[in-house]
Amino acid sequence: MLRKKIAGTWTDEMFLTALYAEEQYIYRISYVYLKQEQEALENVQEVAFRAWKYRTSLKEVSYFKTWLTRITINSALRLLKKHQQLTLTYEDTGAVDDIESSSFENLVVDQLYLADLLERLEVNERSLLLLRYQADYSFQEIADLLDIPISTVKSTLYRTIQKLQRHQMKGGESG
Repeated sequence: MLRKKIAGTWTDEMFLTALYAEEQYIYRISYVYLKQEQEALENVQEVAFRAWKYRTSLKEVSYFKTWLTRITINSALRLLKKHQQLTLTYEDTGAVDDIESSSFENLVVDQLYLADLLERLEVNERSLLLLRYQADYSFQEIADLLDIPISTVKSTLYRTIQKLQRHQMKGGESG
């Protein structure tokens, strides 16, 4: 028996369609936090389950993606705590066959350096950087998403960038 419930103005079918449309987005955010394909896929399933289970808590349909992002991040952080590891990933290199050997090597070195820099950060610092500069969220959107004051978002991002710049000025030395 198919029941119709409304989250905002959505039926179950509309909700599922919107959820499936965001599946790749959920996977990308999950992968950024979890770094492993299997873990990211597991998180996608967990997010789908939680989104479906709590779909009636979504009062404003226009906030669907923000609501889904929050579920994704919280679920990924829960998995990280569960596995007692803090990891991060970097962007896929794209079409490797089209890149010249030397520029490919430079790209790999740059990505490894960036990954090393980011791994030195606390989880909250990485989260803010990734949401701001990879997912392209505004300060206000990040504050709303993480349920923290906008001033905290700005000051933490500023301190994080300063921290990375100091490390880079030292020549990228460990420590």
